[in-house]
Amino acid sequence: MNMSSTSDARSDSYQQIFFERLTKRFASRSELVREVAQVLHVGRDAVYRRMRGDTALTADELMLLAQTYDVDTSIPRNNRPQVPILRYPESREFIHDEYDHFIHLQKRLDEMKKLPGGSFDFATPELPMYYEFATPMLRSFKVFMFGITTWNLEKWKTEQFSPNLISERLHVIAQGVVRGHYTVPARELWSVGVLDVTLRQINYLDQVGRFADRAHIDQIYDELLLIIDHLEQMVRVGKRYPFGQEPTEDSPDLRVYHNELSNTSNIVLVKSDIRTFLFTTLVTPNYVATSDPKLCAEVQDWFDNLVEHGSALHSEAGKYAAQYFGHLRRQVEQHRERMKIRQTLF
Repeated sequence: MNMSSTSDARSDSYQQIFFERLTKRFASRSELVREVAQVLHVGRDAVYRRMRGDTALTADELMLLAQTYDVDTSIPRNNRPQVPILRYPESREFIHDEYDHFIHLQKRLDEMKKLPGGSFDFATPELPMYYEFATPMLRSFKVFMFGITTWNLEKWKTEQFSPNLISERLHVIAQGVVRGHYTVPARELWSVGVLDVTLRQINYLDQVGRFADRAHIDQIYDELLLIIDHLEQMVRVGKRYPFGQEPTEDSPDLRVYHNELSNTSNIVLVKSDIRTFLFTTLVTPNYVATSDPKLCAEVQDWFDNLVEHGSALHSEAGKYAAQYFGHLRRQVEQHRERMKIRQTLF
């Protein structure tokens, strides 16, 4: 009786719950043991004793593992439903300059690429960042817009937009993030209004006189048209590959869908053989994340339902795909023409 009680207590111990959470960070048990042994500077037998509960984790060991592998340390409440936790992957204060956001994105991307069987589902009402950042002038413009809005960078508050504000170092970092996204297969759900936000931003900055050189506006429009061409070609071949390159047999698969019924969220579901992570924007381009299984499953069902009732954009879509991309091109040209007319009037 005593042995049974001890066993039951051990099976319900916080240490076992912690190791169950930690296990989800690794592809195999042997990898977990090897990594934990290195972090704690102990032998493998010592790790196994801690996993079995024969040796108690010290508070310092537990917090070190939790911080190293980003493990939830909350105590579950028996017989009460667990509230899904949305968290900032770094902190709410990590944006100090235009570099920070992309450095942290690169870290997240590196982690994602290590996941076995990794892929992602992406639903967005806007043009995804890794497409908008494919060309230099548009990339510079979007970084500037994030800087004077979301990131509230003091140094740009009174500046006119100029690509000279964006350093070559930042271009290199951002391009690395963009290229990395093309290495993972994906399903994407686009809206017909994916260009709306960017076009409104161009229009606003022009109206308030914040372009240092109006020739930059035309270049942004030209680059948007080139990006649309690239999107259409990727859709037709069903492959993801960087702007300016050609697809190969090894290029990751791409499946794109269009659904206007309920696509108002900007979410990324990173899926793997180990677990699923959900990222959703909160004050674009910043984001929050969760790995709560119930919340991830709910969003997965939502995404799958939109795909099922949406329209596929692919090589067989023919006329429908042509109409979709034709609409995007007309949007760009119409905005360009309206801007030219306003310029002649004022």
